[in-house]
Amino acid sequence: MNFDNLMSQLGNTVHLDLKFSDNGTVSVMFDEDEVFFEKYENQLYIFAEIGTAKDNTFVLKRILSANYLGNETGQGVISINDTDNSFTLHRLIDGEISYREFEKILTIFIKAVRYWKEWLLIPYEEILDNKAEKNNESKLMDLHSMA
Repeated sequence: MNFDNLMSQLGNTVHLDLKFSDNGTVSVMFDEDEVFFEKYENQLYIFAEIGTAKDNTFVLKRILSANYLGNETGQGVISINDTDNSFTLHRLIDGEISYREFEKILTIFIKAVRYWKEWLLIPYEEILDNKAEKNNESKLMDLHSMA
């Protein structure tokens, strides 16, 4: 299914009229989470802001570790947007896919966005004490099982 049809079907699912703008972008709010879609030739980029970039070695190491093979990002990639100093999560779809596969990818992506938004808000001291990680472990396991 092409990306215009995917957006149309997603729009039907969430009861919105979703169409790409002239520059190939559209965004959708899923509760408090805004997800952006950008099509370029035969590729669809899905991305969302997940928090303010922190100049903290522990946080950066944790994010790099999470990026490794997409294991803790739902096959997405966390990066830094230098324009506004934010961490973003993005996922690339290369070529046409079925709506069912798109919906699965999007569901995992939104779960990953929510996990990392929450993790980035945890005070550094709690992370070091491992309290917060234990509380978030089940969410991360859900992310692994869906990928």
